Amino acid sequence: MEDNGPSLISRRRLLKTASVCAAGVGAAGLGLVRLPTELSGGVGRHGGKPDGEFASSQDRYFPPPEEDGGWRVGDPTALGVRGDRLEEALSYHDESGVTTSHGGALVVVYKGHIIGESYVTGTEGGPQPWTPRTCNAVASSTKSVFGTAVGVFLDEYKDRVKLDSFLVGGSREDSLIPQIWDQPITDERKKQIQVKHVLSMTSGHGGEEPWRSAKPRRHYSGYSGSFQMYEYCFGWWHFEGIPSHHALLFEPGHGFEYSNFGMEQFALAIRNVSGEMLGPYVYDRVLGPIGLPIGIRDNQYKHVPEPNFSDEPGWGVGGSEGCDAYGTDKSESPYGYNSLAGASVRCNARDFARLGYLWLNKGRWGGRQLVPEEWMKQATRRFIRANGESPRNYGFTFWIQDDWENVPKDTFSSRGFKRNDCHVIPSLDLVVARLGNSNPPGGQGGFFTKTYIEKIVAAIPPESGG
Repeated sequence: MEDNGPSLISRRRLLKTASVCAAGVGAAGLGLVRLPTELSGGVGRHGGKPDGEFASSQDRYFPPPEEDGGWRVGDPTALGVRGDRLEEALSYHDESGVTTSHGGALVVVYKGHIIGESYVTGTEGGPQPWTPRTCNAVASSTKSVFGTAVGVFLDEYKDRVKLDSFLVGGSREDSLIPQIWDQPITDERKKQIQVKHVLSMTSGHGGEEPWRSAKPRRHYSGYSGSFQMYEYCFGWWHFEGIPSHHALLFEPGHGFEYSNFGMEQFALAIRNVSGEMLGPYVYDRVLGPIGLPIGIRDNQYKHVPEPNFSDEPGWGVGGSEGCDAYGTDKSESPYGYNSLAGASVRCNARDFARLGYLWLNKGRWGGRQLVPEEWMKQATRRFIRANGESPRNYGFTFWIQDDWENVPKDTFSSRGFKRNDCHVIPSLDLVVARLGNSNPPGGQGGFFTKTYIEKIVAAIPPESGG
């Protein structure tokens, strides 16, 4: 076994040198994981499709749940991939300080095959050890999971809610969140927030997240209520000295500020309209059908996970007794639990890749169109403002990576704190899912991400997409 330091283990290298191969996997030395059954949970069982077989457009491959075999594993060389370049990409990811410090997981899916996979246990923290079963909070990549469910919701309730619908509206009667009218609206501009604004980060809400703030909580003059999430989003209270949501930063649709708080209010609107909590709503329509574990449906942990890894998947819920989400206290809220729409899905790397594969296939899974195809197309291109401009590389909860050199312009991503990202490149039939627990110092996170994606892209034959 390769010695990478006192507690650093690269699962990829450990297994590559151990001469243990998953069934049907090709030759060693190509950056392909060799996972014994006790680690893999059955990787190498392919649901009847042999390695190296390309699925036609009429017979597109979709992986069964992990307990039924999970992802098929492919020999990169047999699929036309440059094995030496793929190995270089995986080595760059595994040996970078952001990965070696607190660990990381990387899964590369090409044409429906896992062609590269690595699990690195960090020297300074993170899961000990990090394995294919380790679940990690995907942080703000949860926004893209939420945005996927929004497409389903807008289709299911198209007679009641549209992208142009007003979130707050002009009165309690025409509001998607009538709860906000329990006290006077704190900023008249809030009445102009439309659904499309909260999904494109153009609602005007601030972005600062006062996690576990030690500063005193204060109600604004004339306002009362619990020191909890929805009351905070409505602008009724704030942390002393920290900007809040009493007033918007700009007129809706006329700026950009990356924020959870408009999105959290739209999650409340989904609950108001559908009668369901966000976690079960998303699971029943999206996460369950693509094979995520049942435990993610009703695992409504009351605290934001800290640390952000566990052996179990989950969907976070907060906003009532026992919750410390966004720095709120443990007071009881009359509005009940709020689902943390922006930062709380926890899953393993292979299941994260399933989400990317759903996005790659424009919302289709097997014989079912789970998410409207037109929604996936719209959500993964730049949002166009009322003036016809699209100055930010953001769609509806997805980042649009059309400004990366040496990477196809159709690349889009979910992106989360500590480099919990999933990248989709339709023109290459490629998904890259990455979990982590650290950020590079000095704002180098973007460089790290762009570099390992460039290196993976360099290994893929051009014009190879399905």
